[in-house]
Amino acid sequence: MSETLISKRLGVTKTELPPCCLRYVPNDNTILILGTYKLEDDGSRHGSLDIYKNDDGQLSFISKEPTASAILDIKFNPQDDSMLISAHSTGEIMVWKYDQENKSLEIKEIMQIFEREYLVTSIVFSITSPNILLATSTSGESSIVDLYSKTNETLFTTHELECWTGNFGELGELSNVVYTGGDDAKLIAHDLRTMDKIWSTTSRHHDAGVVSILPSGTSWNNANPHQLWSGSYDDNLRIFDLRLMDKSNPSLIPGYIPKILKQENLGGGVWRLIPSPIEGDERVLACCMYDGARVINPLADNGFEVSRYFKGDHSSMCYGGDWAEKTNTIATCSFYDNILQVWSPNEIE
Repeated sequence: MSETLISKRLGVTKTELPPCCLRYVPNDNTILILGTYKLEDDGSRHGSLDIYKNDDGQLSFISKEPTASAILDIKFNPQDDSMLISAHSTGEIMVWKYDQENKSLEIKEIMQIFEREYLVTSIVFSITSPNILLATSTSGESSIVDLYSKTNETLFTTHELECWTGNFGELGELSNVVYTGGDDAKLIAHDLRTMDKIWSTTSRHHDAGVVSILPSGTSWNNANPHQLWSGSYDDNLRIFDLRLMDKSNPSLIPGYIPKILKQENLGGGVWRLIPSPIEGDERVLACCMYDGARVINPLADNGFEVSRYFKGDHSSMCYGGDWAEKTNTIATCSFYDNILQVWSPNEIE
């Protein structure tokens, strides 16, 4: 890795519990919220939502809300900055209200999505329906959750092992699709109109579990609406082409398995793929588990390139990350070493 590619660190701090996920408050990028996950010797799990102030890289702890179960993912409602959802190790999600003035969180709702012995591994909001989200589970299941009606419906096709991640399609026919990835090394496309499988990749596509999925669409990479990016435990980032060979638009033909346009080993398991929230900025943050993080640029020829690398004090699994839109900085956290860092995707050391 060339020294010229190493991003400049702006700040670092130690957390009390292992951090698993994080988000900047959308309308106040000086505030970070972390979800933590602690596994005790007796097998019990607990966690917290920790609030931090980020003042030009100077990180200071504000407060925390302890939870009786561990937290694996958190997401703000894209249409309501005061609503935060957390995914828990007891098969449930929690709905929180964030008070911007007091910089505090209040629990508003608890919804049991899966059986309590299973972990909710990820949550993601639909960009077209702000009350709808997709939740995935270690049971192999994935479920569409309606926060308004407080109901959920499980997709018919499940993964043979843990389902780690999912995402919604965005453009054209693909707005009727959700994608899920599992420890069985499969990426599955589901039709929301039937709740059933359209296609599934095979062992020829991923050499290990699929742990991150990023579709092109209205919010990112709209110049290439036919692309679907996936990250795997096998350390590879892949770009899939959703078009049929003789078509210019994506298709929902059952059984058609997309073609891989490009794949590259990033040096660590590609746990999360997070697009920049800055308008016109097509870069993607990749949290690469045991080898820090990367900033990746899509290329016009259906490829990509790594433009920045950052590790700093991340000597453990880099699971969580997010962009600050207003300051164009990135925060990442690593698990066993309890590290939170803020760094620049533009400046280099």
